[in-house]
Amino acid sequence: MSDFIQVLLGLALGYVISSYIESFMHEYVSDARPKAVRFWSRVPWLFRPLINTHYSHHTIHHVRTFRNDHVTQFRSEEEKQKLTEELLQRGKHGRTIIQGAYATKLHGEGAFVFVSPLVIFFPVFYFTLEPIGFLAGCVTLLLPPFMSHFVHPYLHRPFEEGQRTAPRWLAWLLRTRYGRAIYRNHFLHHRYGGVSNFNLVLGADYVRRRTRALTAKDLEVMARIGMPLPDDAPAPAEAVRG
Repeated sequence: MSDFIQVLLGLALGYVISSYIESFMHEYVSDARPKAVRFWSRVPWLFRPLINTHYSHHTIHHVRTFRNDHVTQFRSEEEKQKLTEELLQRGKHGRTIIQGAYATKLHGEGAFVFVSPLVIFFPVFYFTLEPIGFLAGCVTLLLPPFMSHFVHPYLHRPFEEGQRTAPRWLAWLLRTRYGRAIYRNHFLHHRYGGVSNFNLVLGADYVRRRTRALTAKDLEVMARIGMPLPDDAPAPAEAVRG
């Protein structure tokens, strides 16, 4: 098999696997349903990493921040200070959340939980692919933590602000058709309570039927807060609050 085919195979396998694992872990750990979290809480010594990951992502990122809209993390300095004080009382995990920009970047135990299911595929690729295919597969296997740490913070900023403030390579990625689709997918993930549209590495959500289509009202809200709209979207009516 030629090196070119090996590279394509490695990239494709890594991408598919990483997209599926990201979608699954995001749904069943980061945004797990209350019943699952209650079960974990019965044996916290065993499920502490899952409990902490859910707390940082769902409780802090979804519930305690971005209450006003998708691009406003705190409604006031007082709100930020109150949450900061609460997190400091949680000790090391609370400080980790703060250091991760209040759970907009992948840090600490969340990074371990996020990456751990991917790890088993590195030896699988190593023993089944040629070296160049293995290296290519490693690149796409690492996409979920890469996207969560580097790309995710910009998905909570107006598009034009991201273009001004992101590193040049990242600004380019964000304005590609793929990057603009990530903006929309993540907007829907937050807008509807974290029950769909889990992927930053797009793909598995669609196959798993975990997506929600944009409505006219969604488009109006996206336009108001500066999210990139689909190329074929109709011109939104006067922006509404939602």
